[in-house]
Amino acid sequence: MFEWTEGWSVGVDTIDAQHRELFAAINSLLREEGKPAPRELAEVLVYLEEYVNNHFGLEEIYMRRLSYPGFPSHKGEHVAFINDFYDLRDEYDDNGATPELADKLGRYMGDWLVNHIGKVDKALGVFLREKGKK
Repeated sequence: MFEWTEGWSVGVDTIDAQHRELFAAINSLLREEGKPAPRELAEVLVYLEEYVNNHFGLEEIYMRRLSYPGFPSHKGEHVAFINDFYDLRDEYDDNGATPELADKLGRYMGDWLVNHIGKVDKALGVFLREKGKK
């Protein structure tokens, strides 16, 4: 399980709220008492697709508008994530909801998220707070 703590906060309320929601979605794939039903996996995939568009879009708007110097590499991480997500989405489309896919998706997304927030988003948070975003 991937637990949200204040240590994951980047100090920008909107971004932190979205990150908390993502932790909850990922954890729904990694429940200890059993794997999600096919409908639950489908719902998480829909949520993640919307999240990718909304959350990454918000971060990228902030970065462009405020001339964030780390924008190209940060955007590159988003693009890599999107590509990986759609590879997993294709696996779902080809094979349906399997316990293995739920586990694979949950672990990949969770690992990526904690690494991305812990390094890349934290740096963005510092920049945004310096520019007056809260």
